[in-house]
Amino acid sequence: MHMLQSLELDRVLVAETDAQIREIESQMSKLEEQLTALKDSIYVLRATKELAKQRLDSYKYPVLTLPNEIVSEIFLHFLPTYPKTSPLLGRLSPTTLTHICHRWREIALTTPALWRAIDLESEGETAAFLAQLWLERSGCLPLSIRAADFDFEDSFLSVYRVFIPHRARWEHLDLELEDPDHLEVLDGSLPLLHTLSVFLGKSLVKPLLLQNSPLLRTVVLDDYGRPSLILPWSQMTCLTLRSLYPAECISILRQTENLVSCNLDLWTEDLPGGQLADVQLLRLETLVFERNSDIWVEFLQILITPALRSLEMVEGFLNKTDPIGSLNSFISRSGCTLNELRIMAASIDEDSYRYAFPSIPLVVCSS
Repeated sequence: MHMLQSLELDRVLVAETDAQIREIESQMSKLEEQLTALKDSIYVLRATKELAKQRLDSYKYPVLTLPNEIVSEIFLHFLPTYPKTSPLLGRLSPTTLTHICHRWREIALTTPALWRAIDLESEGETAAFLAQLWLERSGCLPLSIRAADFDFEDSFLSVYRVFIPHRARWEHLDLELEDPDHLEVLDGSLPLLHTLSVFLGKSLVKPLLLQNSPLLRTVVLDDYGRPSLILPWSQMTCLTLRSLYPAECISILRQTENLVSCNLDLWTEDLPGGQLADVQLLRLETLVFERNSDIWVEFLQILITPALRSLEMVEGFLNKTDPIGSLNSFISRSGCTLNELRIMAASIDEDSYRYAFPSIPLVVCSS
């Protein structure tokens, strides 16, 4: 009897267990269906995500779709317009473009025009190494170079010697030198040199003759630079003279028959005594007097500029009792037709100048 009861209990247990198993299997089947559906959803979501990512990438980096030639041209607009120079390192250096991505680096390194305008701001071996890299990357293009020895005079020549083998490519040169002996870098042929700016801490004992520079047209000199260099003045079309004496200025201007633009900032000193011959600048179109000085009243009386179109000066250059009259005398004697007149530190109002010179389209006075 006891055994029969035990068997019956086992039959019930088996039946209940089977029922539980079937229930669990049913739940598992449903879960598997849900899992499959979830996996399908994940697959769809990942595909949607990838498409969206591709669209985002194309929206975020459209430059990556541009041809290398276009990117290279864009890079050139990142820098100052040539011949303005860029530092060897830093945010405004073309080296910045090599740190963005591999493609940009390759484009930058194979664009010679990015590396042709060099500003030597660094010192010693670092500057020499970087300058050598720039020169190699610039290929055969003409060069614009700005260099100063005031901050690292002792190492200047070691840096600048890197440029000597490339002197045939020098096109624009801007030198600020405490030691005038460093001007020796100009000694020799400079076949492409077009622009030369020299600021010196003192004069050379023996002037340096700058020859074999047939393309030199633009020169900027200060008081020490002028006696340190003997230049082919007749070639010049643009000239800036700073801190020179009037007599020396007149001597130079008599040799610049092809001058088109002239900027003068001279020391105050009486003009040489006696009757002075006229200084005729027949091609001069732009003339700027920067420094206020009584001597310019006399200077204007010997200056003849028939092609002059733009004149800028401090009113103190004119006759103090009758500035408009002295200016009118200069214009009439030169026979020029001005398009632009700018008077600085004016004591007379702008309307008076406009009334006196109605044929000049642009008259500007500033106090």
